[in-house]
Amino acid sequence: MILAVPAAVLVGAMGLRDVLVPVRLAADPSGITVVHGFAGKLHVPWEAIWDIKVDVRRRWGLRSEMLEIDTGDNLHIFSPHDLGTSPTEVAAALRRRGT
Repeated sequence: MILAVPAAVLVGAMGLRDVLVPVRLAADPSGITVVHGFAGKLHVPWEAIWDIKVDVRRRWGLRSEMLEIDTGDNLHIFSPHDLGTSPTEVAAALRRRGT
């Protein structure tokens, strides 16, 4: 019970976040819009983006990818679950769009 209640609250909060803000990252001609905080949004112009890369790690025979968008002041990290597709594909699309 001691672990089950906090775990249920955490899973419920994550589910609520996904319902309130289903789109975690969006791109348009002026820049990108990322989720900032629990349900806020932050627009970042293309000129403010320093780097877009994919961090790939292997551990215990499993491979994980995370998309990292560096804006100088903030580092925005997205998992495949957040993006709905491969972070490698999203990084390539963002690089094409940003140039």
